[in-house]
Amino acid sequence: MNPNKFLVTITDINQIDLYKKASVTNFLFPLKDFCVGFLKTFSIEEIESGYLYINRILDTEAYQKLKELMQELPEKIKGLVFEDFGVITLAHELQLKQQLILYQTHFATNYQSINENLSYVDSIVLGTDITNDEIKEILLHVSKPLVYVLYGLVPAMYSRRTLLTNFEKEYHLGEQKKVLLKEQVSHEKFLAVENEYGTMLYHDKYLNAQSSINDAKILFYLINPIFLTNDEIKQLLEDLVNCAIRNDVREDTGFLNQKTIYRLKGEKNE
Repeated sequence: MNPNKFLVTITDINQIDLYKKASVTNFLFPLKDFCVGFLKTFSIEEIESGYLYINRILDTEAYQKLKELMQELPEKIKGLVFEDFGVITLAHELQLKQQLILYQTHFATNYQSINENLSYVDSIVLGTDITNDEIKEILLHVSKPLVYVLYGLVPAMYSRRTLLTNFEKEYHLGEQKKVLLKEQVSHEKFLAVENEYGTMLYHDKYLNAQSSINDAKILFYLINPIFLTNDEIKQLLEDLVNCAIRNDVREDTGFLNQKTIYRLKGEKNE
């Protein structure tokens, strides 16, 4: 795979040289005060060149604060990757020239709605709740190239509440901002990451979505190697570039090979 098409989430500014050695040129920075699910975020001043990640759901106060920050956005900022539709309004008000990439984790799952939203933005991040066949079908019909989540932790849920802090206060526990949780009924595990703006629950497994899809319809391959070590990232990049089959128990293929719809127990087959 072409590393020039990788869009890598940055969680440590010191790792950028590691990515550059692997010919990665596009970086996604969680923006300070406007991102949930990361222990480290970045101010615009800290960024050498790249995309801003904005995944907070904006209230009026946050919208105005973001608008002030975007008033004189430097050319080193290539684009905005965001969840809240309000960012589109903001970008139009300020006549921003940067790329607009809509990233709503569980919504970009059919080409009709994707094409409608593409009339307002430059690209959209494909949802991770659909199969490989469904992805290929979407790519046949979209009007613009999309962003494909290739690897990393995938958000399962986002809350504006500080869930870990509330729980720790209630039960007089030590303060932690990253905790592995186990759901008692399904026994599924989720990684909870909290900052002052809310809590993100990630699926515990790293999604490895290597697939033979139409590369021409892909703007970027999104990689979110959050919490991996430098050595693990180096090996990951090498494997992705060479399309090597990985065998890591911490990874799975998500819903690439299975639908998200399950038949309830006791229900008869039709």
